[in-house]
Amino acid sequence: MALIARDDSRPWLLVDHLGEVLAINDCFTRVYGWRDTDLLGQHMERILPDSFRDSHHAGFARFRLDGISRVLDHPLVLQTICRDGTGIRSEHFITAERRGDDWVFAATLTPLEGAHAAPASGDPQHP
Repeated sequence: MALIARDDSRPWLLVDHLGEVLAINDCFTRVYGWRDTDLLGQHMERILPDSFRDSHHAGFARFRLDGISRVLDHPLVLQTICRDGTGIRSEHFITAERRGDDWVFAATLTPLEGAHAAPASGDPQHP
């Protein structure tokens, strides 16, 4: 099973079971400004708004304990922090795959505002 389609038309990132960034694509860099050297091996909280960090940590810890997700495999509209400190509202589609005893998570992001925003399609779930 492929965790994420290697589609460079949308930003994506891979994160390990500890929340450390394993990979980002070039589109992620173009949209959000983060480079590999900024994020690889760093905790993904760098791209989370301060107001969302506590709930993210709690949900992540809960998933690691019970394996039950409330956010996987359906679109979520969340703020993503750019390298310059600004935020872009983006649709996140998060998937997970068990690898051995641990999990790897992938998120494909669709920016909903700014220069890289996806054109509106009339469907609020999928712009």
